[in-house]
Amino acid sequence: MKFRSISPSREGENEIARFIFDTLSVQPYFRGHPEDVRLLPLDNDLLERHFIFAMVRAPKPTSDTVLLAGHMDVVGVQACGSLAPSAFDPEEYTERIRAADIAPEVRKDLETGEWLFGRGVADMKSGLAGGMELLMRAARDGAGLGANIALLVVPDEENNSCGMLSAASFLARIQKEEEVRFLACIMLEPTFAAGEEAKPSIYLGSIGKINPFFFCTGKETHVGEYYEGFCAAPILSNINLMLDGNPEYADSLFGRSYPPFACMRQTDLRREYSATIMTRGFAFYSYLTATKLPGQILSEMRYIAAEALDRSVSRYRKNAEAFSSLDGSGNPPRTWRQQVIDFADLSRRAGDMLGGNFGPFIEEALASAPAGSDERVRSIALVEAMVDLCGLTGPLVVIGFLPPWYPHRSSLGDSEGERIAAWAAGETVREAEVRFGETLQLRPFFEGVSDLSYCGFQGPASEMDLFAHNMPGWGKLYSLPTDALAELDIPVLNLGPLGKDAHKSTERIHLRYALEVFPHLLEFLVGKIIEKSRIRD
Repeated sequence: MKFRSISPSREGENEIARFIFDTLSVQPYFRGHPEDVRLLPLDNDLLERHFIFAMVRAPKPTSDTVLLAGHMDVVGVQACGSLAPSAFDPEEYTERIRAADIAPEVRKDLETGEWLFGRGVADMKSGLAGGMELLMRAARDGAGLGANIALLVVPDEENNSCGMLSAASFLARIQKEEEVRFLACIMLEPTFAAGEEAKPSIYLGSIGKINPFFFCTGKETHVGEYYEGFCAAPILSNINLMLDGNPEYADSLFGRSYPPFACMRQTDLRREYSATIMTRGFAFYSYLTATKLPGQILSEMRYIAAEALDRSVSRYRKNAEAFSSLDGSGNPPRTWRQQVIDFADLSRRAGDMLGGNFGPFIEEALASAPAGSDERVRSIALVEAMVDLCGLTGPLVVIGFLPPWYPHRSSLGDSEGERIAAWAAGETVREAEVRFGETLQLRPFFEGVSDLSYCGFQGPASEMDLFAHNMPGWGKLYSLPTDALAELDIPVLNLGPLGKDAHKSTERIHLRYALEVFPHLLEFLVGKIIEKSRIRD
C-alpha cells in the first residue's frame, strides 16, 4: 500500500513491480526455479515499465494452468484533498478520515471498525495481495492443487492498459512455445457496487467499453452574416441530446441493461478568438457494451449523426426563413449538402491523395496537437488535418473511435472451458454460504472495466480490423495485439475482496472478508476449476 504507484509513472510503477518481483524471488521455490518468475518490459513503453509473470509448476508435469491476474497501479489522490499525504498509509488515513466531512453511510462503515480506507486498498492491492499469497502457498505446498498456478501483475490498468496489452502478447507466445493451457484467468478486482447491491460478488466476465467520437464541421461566416454559414454547435448539441444518458441505446444481456452513452468531452476546436461562428467541434462518449461490437455501434453512430444533421439543417432553415421575414431582406436560406463519413473512408481519401507521403503527413498531424495533449486530442488533430487535406466542407460529421477499447469478455457457456468456469463459480457461491454464511452474488459482468477484456476476443477478427481502420492514429498512438487476442481464448472470472468507492476519497475494503473469507474462496475456486478440467480430460 505504501508504494505510490499512480499511473502513469515511471518511478512509482517500477518500484512496486520490483518489490513484487523481489518478494516472490526469495521464496524457496523460485530460488530453485528462477526462470519461473519474470520481470518483463512493456512493449515500446516510454516510461520503461514492467509486468511480472510467475508460475508455480505442479510436481507432475502438466500444461494445465490457472492464471491469477491483477494490476499494481492506482489512480491519483486529488480527490482526497487535505488527506492526500496520508492516502498511501491506510491505518493513518483511516484514523484521519474520522475528522472529515463524509457521507452518513461512509461514517457508518467507519464506526464499525471493519473497514480500512486508503488509495488502492480496494482497487486493487488487497486482491493482488491475495493472489500473491495463494501463489506463495502453492510454492510452499508443492502445488498441491494438481495444476500450475500462475500470477500476472501489470501496470497502467488505470490509464490505457498498456501493461495487459503487452502481457496478452506474452501469454499468446508462451501458450504456443511452452505449451501452456490456460484453464481460466481469475481477475482479483474487488466487488464494486453501491446501496443494496454492495454485497460480495463473483463475476462471469467483464463489461466492455468503447469511445465513439463525432467530429462536426459547419461552414464559416462572420457573425454579422450568420445565415450565410452553418454553425457546428447545433450538430453537436443534437448528437448529445440524442445520445447522452439515453436508455434507448443501452446495451443489455439477460434482461439487465448497462449504462448508455456518457459524454466525456464536447468542445470547440478553435485555438484563438474571432468573430467567425463556431465551425468545428467534436465530442466523444464512453459506452459500455455487453453484446455490441464495433460494426453495430458504428452503424448506430451513422444513423445518429445523419439524424442530428437533419435536425440541425431543418432548424437552420426554419430560423433563416423567420429572420428573413423579420428583416425584410427576402434572402432565402442557403441549401446545404449534408455528409456523414466514417474515419476509415476519410483515411482512404487522404491516402489516395498523398500516396507515399501519407505516413509523414500522419506524423506531422499528430504532432500538431497542443503540447501535452493526450491520445484522444491528438487523434482529433489528425481527423481535422485530413478534413482540410480532402477539402471537405460542412455540414459534415466524421465518426469513429478513440482509445482505449475494452472488448466485453464473458464465460457464459460458449465453450467447455467457459462452462467449467461458470460451474466452478456456482460451487464457490455455495461454499461461501455454507462455510461463512456469506451471500455471494453471481453476476454476468464486472462493471468497472478490467484487463479481462484482453484474454481473447469474442467475435470475428473483422470487428477488430474495423475498429483499427476507424481509429485515428492506429499503430502510432494506440493499438491492440490483434493477433494475440485472436489466438487467446481464456475463460474468465473475477473474484476479489469486498470494496467500496473506488477512485474516491472514501475508497475502502472490508477487512474480515478480505483477510479471512476471500483467500479461502479464491483457493476453493481455483481447485474447482482444476477438478472439473481433470474430469473433462
